[in-house]
Amino acid sequence: MMGNQNSDITASEAALQEEGEQMEAYMFQNQFFPNGEFHVVSGELEAVPNPAGVGEGGLLSSFNTRIIQYTNAQNTFAYFFPYQDAEVEQGVLYRLGADWGDINQEGGDGGGETPRSNLINVTFQQVGAADEF
Repeated sequence: MMGNQNSDITASEAALQEEGEQMEAYMFQNQFFPNGEFHVVSGELEAVPNPAGVGEGGLLSSFNTRIIQYTNAQNTFAYFFPYQDAEVEQGVLYRLGADWGDINQEGGDGGGETPRSNLINVTFQQVGAADEF
C-alpha cells in the first residue's frame, strides 16, 4: 500500500485531530501565550473568588477555576477559567488558540491590541492524550 502524507500519524492521533473540539475559557492577559501547549495540573479550585468582570452582564455564569502549566516552560503556571461544561482533565495536553477577545469591548477581537481588562476570552482544544509526567 502506498503511503500518503498522513502515514506517520497513528489512528489515535488522527482521531484527536478530528475531534479537537474548540472550547472557550477566560485567562489573565499577562498569562496568555498564543498557541501555547499546556496541561491542567489541578482539580477544580472551589475557594477562588470570581475575578472582576466574570459573571457580570451574562458573560459567564458557571466556570471551573484550574491551574495550568505550560509545557515549554516547566515553571510557568497560570489561572485558567474554562466554562463549566468544557471537559478539561488533568494530564491531558491542550493548546491555546492564537487570538483572544477583550471582554470589555462588544465584538472585540483583540489578538494584537492591548485589552481594556486584565481578563481575556481565549479558545483552546485538546491535542494529546493523558500524559505521564
